[in-house]
Amino acid sequence: MSNRYDCIVIGAGPAGSMASLILAKERHKVLLIEKHKEVGKPLCCAEAISSKGLSICGEVDPDWVSAEIHKVLLVSPSGNEVRVSYPAAGLVLNRKIFDRGLALKARSLGAELKVKTQAVGLIKDNKGKTCGIKVKENGKDLEYQAKVIIAADGIESLVRRWAGINNSLSLDEIGSAYQYLLEVEDIEEGCVEFHLSTKMAPGGYAWVFPKGKGMANVGLTATPVFTHDLKSKELLDFFVMKRFKKFAIREWMTGGIPAYTRKSKLVKENLLFVGDAARVVDSLSGAGITNALLSGKIAGKVTSEFLRDGNVSQEYLKRYKEEFLKIKGRELRFYSFCRKIYLRMTDDDFDQVIEFLKLYLNTKKLEELTPLEILKTVLRSNPKLLLLIRHLV
Repeated sequence: MSNRYDCIVIGAGPAGSMASLILAKERHKVLLIEKHKEVGKPLCCAEAISSKGLSICGEVDPDWVSAEIHKVLLVSPSGNEVRVSYPAAGLVLNRKIFDRGLALKARSLGAELKVKTQAVGLIKDNKGKTCGIKVKENGKDLEYQAKVIIAADGIESLVRRWAGINNSLSLDEIGSAYQYLLEVEDIEEGCVEFHLSTKMAPGGYAWVFPKGKGMANVGLTATPVFTHDLKSKELLDFFVMKRFKKFAIREWMTGGIPAYTRKSKLVKENLLFVGDAARVVDSLSGAGITNALLSGKIAGKVTSEFLRDGNVSQEYLKRYKEEFLKIKGRELRFYSFCRKIYLRMTDDDFDQVIEFLKLYLNTKKLEELTPLEILKTVLRSNPKLLLLIRHLV
């Protein structure tokens, strides 16, 4: 079998599989590699996504979905609550099935899928241009060549380092997350919970995402610069003991959540970065599946156009960044700005915001509002938050 491909995609998560699917559909020769022995494992995700976000995949397999989301519960540090009905707000996925299903869909369209295949370096030609990758595949050292490489290798992206891109994140640009899959009794199905407190989750929040059949993803993210040597697991344990009277831990997972910044790199020569490797995460909530899927879809589309037109230069690949940021750039920048405000908020601020939302959302239909509209209204409502904005600007 030839070791030459039109495109190599590193990482079979949502971003990588989506890019592979688009390219395979256009009949390009694609290699999709995954370092783990199974696609979708180990899991490192809270698994929630908006209904609109999942529609990027096209036809949705019902097996991908664990539960539907119809309500949102926000809880302030003092225990003040705002509960809002939000019909068809989103879904809690079964990422193990979803990731595997998306990768197999790409394979069914013609992409070659290899698991237990770890990228260990880039190959350069005599002009210094990247022309392939070195891999460790089932204990063997092998090389594969390609015209374009799409890196979907997560927050730790080795490809970024090999390409000479600064991969570091400051302590206020990353969320440290820990999550349990719990078997619990006292949860409301279809209602996702967000708990705010600078003591419980400094620089972050805790969540409860019901998955049906008495199971729920219960996790917490915190910003390391504020945790004072406390680990996210310790903070989560405190929250779980406070929130649930009776529970059983079935699984656990941990990982980092990168914040989007203007220095986030999406393209370098014939290397395209997607998903967490591109840092295209909602900096406020840490949500990343939707943007991962969209970045993979656009990267696949632009790469396909580049491969089909043999007369265009490598510069054409920059269209991926341009098209993605045209759709998501304003939103990403706004959430990044909101994160800076969020990190400076006190528990008293959170209590005031929840109290305002109780009054404001009581007169609104949530399905007619966007998160951006709600956030802008909150910022305008609180003089102290406006003061923070002035200092940030």
